Amino acid sequence: MEANSRLKQHARALTLLLGIAVLSGCGGGDNPPASTPASQPDPAPVVPVVPVPATYTVGGTLSGLAAATSVVLQNNGVDALTLSANGAFKFSTAVTSVYAVTIGTQPVGQTCTVTHGSGTTAANVTDVSVDCINNPPAAAQVSTLAGGGTNGYVDATGSAARFSQPAGMAVDALGNVYVADNANHRIRKITAAGVVTTIAGSTQGSVDATGTAAQFRFPSGMAIDAAGNLYVADQLNHQIRKIDTTDVVTTFAGSTTFGAADGTGAAAGFREPFAICIDTAGNLFVADSANNMIRKITSAGVVTTVAGSTLNGSADGTGNAASFYTPSGIAVDGAGNLYVADMNNHMIRKITPAGVVTTLAGSTTSGRADGTGTAAQFSYPQGIAVDSDNNVYVAEKGNNTIRKITPAGVVTTIAGGALSGNIDGEGPTATFWAPWSLAIDSARNLYAAELGNNAIRKIVLP
Repeated sequence: MEANSRLKQHARALTLLLGIAVLSGCGGGDNPPASTPASQPDPAPVVPVVPVPATYTVGGTLSGLAAATSVVLQNNGVDALTLSANGAFKFSTAVTSVYAVTIGTQPVGQTCTVTHGSGTTAANVTDVSVDCINNPPAAAQVSTLAGGGTNGYVDATGSAARFSQPAGMAVDALGNVYVADNANHRIRKITAAGVVTTIAGSTQGSVDATGTAAQFRFPSGMAIDAAGNLYVADQLNHQIRKIDTTDVVTTFAGSTTFGAADGTGAAAGFREPFAICIDTAGNLFVADSANNMIRKITSAGVVTTVAGSTLNGSADGTGNAASFYTPSGIAVDGAGNLYVADMNNHMIRKITPAGVVTTLAGSTTSGRADGTGTAAQFSYPQGIAVDSDNNVYVAEKGNNTIRKITPAGVVTTIAGGALSGNIDGEGPTATFWAPWSLAIDSARNLYAAELGNNAIRKIVLP
């Protein structure tokens, strides 16, 4: 009995425990359900910081561009910049390091080149230089710089100015042309713009003085030294005169009494010296036309005879064994070789520094023929000039032409023709009337003084 009673008690206790367990499993009771933790957002991704590269502008200066034209530049082959005026420029797109400026499109009639145009930089670029020059013409271009028409004496500009038998010329480093105005007995100056003024001389005479107080008598030849001093072959005074940069005129060699003596200063004699040139050492060379001689004058005024004698002739040779017949034009090249327009022999002669005389072109027969050496013909060649390539240019009074002689002796006609006239133009369409003097500037422009037209013509060479 007692055992059954204990079994019943255990059963009731087990039943009670099961009930409590069921209540707990079904969520019964006063305790709330356990809460679920709130979700957190994902962290933002880390973006690396990339530094912005430094940039630099590219620019420079344009010069020489002709009016009413333009040039297109490119930087690195893509950034195009059109320029229509000289001055500073800058590309619109900056670069990080490398730049290369080139010409995209050349201006009409010009060629532009770039210097300091490429590289790698870490600063703004400002030193690119673009320089433009005119393209050479296909043929010689002739224009009138000053004078023309009737003779006279007028200081003015261009064709309003008047000359009377303008003869020898010299050109300075600035492009000013100095003219021995022969029958006006004056020395004239022409600027590159054609403005004509008188720097020395008045009525004919033989007076050393300043400016227009000085006097000349048919001045015919001109030369200029590196310091800007002018030298004049004063033809009928038989003297070589000097004009310094303040227009003070002095007598450098010779006297008003003609002669043929070597000597110093006034002790030397000349007879109608017609043309004069100067070498790089400052020595003067004179075409002493009526003496048929070529003379040399040192910077100290010492006069000697280089070639020829008082007897006319056409012989090649050395020193006084050679002969000339009214030498009327003279020029010197960079090596010291002299070129002589031997007018009445119708020849162009060459004299080495050793005094050896040869015939470069032409013969004693007057004519008009292009060719090589003695096969070419001239008619009273009078003016002569030589360029930096040793091409010789001749003003041919008898044929009204300008001729060119290469160092090999090949003769061609670059302007003018047999008929006289006063027409500007290209090559053979231009006309001259008795051109008798030539000068050349550093840009290889020729200037021709015309006896018949009383004009100074400019010839732009091809």
